[in-house]
Amino acid sequence: MQLFDRFLTTITDHLPLPKPSSEQVRLLAKLNPDKFYVENVRAILGVSTRSATQICEIAVNQDLFERRVEVLCPDGSVAASATTEDKLPSAVECEQEVNGFHDSQLLETRTLRKVTYYRLADPARHS
Repeated sequence: MQLFDRFLTTITDHLPLPKPSSEQVRLLAKLNPDKFYVENVRAILGVSTRSATQICEIAVNQDLFERRVEVLCPDGSVAASATTEDKLPSAVECEQEVNGFHDSQLLETRTLRKVTYYRLADPARHS
């Protein structure tokens, strides 16, 4: 909870946002600290996607969050994740249904959808 308090202080100091309610703080604290999305922050704080992205990027710049990227298989499952897109594997294995049968296929990462997500930074690395 202490890191989320620091996060909230950082965003309210850097952005023209009202002080988050106790309910918003409670919902933020319930996020999976290892993986959350801009949409999670947007929905909880009731801001635009652009503002939520700014909030997350400020948190990255303040060493509160780490930005990561994941590549998704056509069915939406996560095939791989990395610190940056260029560190993703060039191909990933995805399960696909073909004529009612499940088959594993190797697909080129460049052809698949990538999604940015965030996680709380490990305070031990930044102290």
